[in-house]
Amino acid sequence: MNEDQFRKRFRGALGEPPPGDLPRRLEGKLTTAPSSRTSSRAGALAATLALLVIAGLVGWRLVYQRATSPVSVTGSPSATEAPAASTADPLNCRLPVIVTRESASAAMVTEPGFVATKNGQYVAEGTASIAGLPGGAFIGYSIKPSQPAAPVGYSAAAKRWLPVRQTQVAPDGLSYVWDRLLPAGSSTQNFKTAELHRYDLTTATDHLLWTYAGSINVHRWDARGILVDTVPPTGGTMIVWLIDPQTGTASQQPNPGALGGLTPLPGEGANGSFSYGSDGTDAQGRTIYRIGSRAAGDQEWVFYETSPGRRVTIYKGRQGDATGFDPFQPIGDGRGIWFGDYETRGLWYWEPASGLRKISVTGLPAAPSGAFSGVYLSPVGSCM
Repeated sequence: MNEDQFRKRFRGALGEPPPGDLPRRLEGKLTTAPSSRTSSRAGALAATLALLVIAGLVGWRLVYQRATSPVSVTGSPSATEAPAASTADPLNCRLPVIVTRESASAAMVTEPGFVATKNGQYVAEGTASIAGLPGGAFIGYSIKPSQPAAPVGYSAAAKRWLPVRQTQVAPDGLSYVWDRLLPAGSSTQNFKTAELHRYDLTTATDHLLWTYAGSINVHRWDARGILVDTVPPTGGTMIVWLIDPQTGTASQQPNPGALGGLTPLPGEGANGSFSYGSDGTDAQGRTIYRIGSRAAGDQEWVFYETSPGRRVTIYKGRQGDATGFDPFQPIGDGRGIWFGDYETRGLWYWEPASGLRKISVTGLPAAPSGAFSGVYLSPVGSCM
């Protein structure tokens, strides 16, 4: 389902303000999690919604550090071909983006387009279409009706806008996975089972990979396979699976360690509480972490790990310092990592050799009128 619509529904349910103030309020609430992953249907849905709001709106999903005994693994999925590094010059290319405009008094509107990174000029893609592509539709809930799919991602390999985010796209960019609830027409309130499908963009064919008696939440598709978690329809224990993208073989994974987790350094979490944020991975499947909130002057550390405890720093400083780096929605291209930015309506690119570079963007639509209005720019694919 469309995460932008999902987060809007959740904000309405909580009575939270729109994005102008919500990121700061949510990030101020980051705490350690309870030890149990078992919950009621309402609890499981609320947890999922909260993660989507933080991931899509705040930009950094809360992740909890906890020790869990591994479960037995069944099967051995075949590896997916690792992505090739982008050959495009990040400072002289066309980057696919999604512009989001919303406020307390106006409906959220998304718009696909491209940014010319050489001069920062944004141009809307008026002919963008996802016609004929399955997935991405918002299935509806008691407080919000169903919504049709909209462009939220882009495949440079297939030269097509997609109804799913990059985390659901194959490393080679030529297929993606999507899920649907059954029976047909059911919602999160009354569904019985879910299906995971792979859609091939080159042949325009859809393949049923896996069926599960519960919800299926796709975390990412990397060289190892498709990583998902499941929860029974009426609530219960979350299980993590690795799905073979060709055969649909499902291998149960250590729970929740398979979803990734930051290794604390000496002194971190010394008081028994340690929380951090994340929102997505680079093209190699390494999670991008953020320690620190968006409160003015707070210490910030954005990085990924090459192995437990070995961190590669993307940025280290203080919120609101001269660098002005206030990132969200990271997306890797095999060579470096693109970021959106909360405050500047700009883009950032980081690669190990040259570090962090900013691209100021012009030509964006104006923010809607009303309180808590904002315009957000999200990179959604590789440069071309």
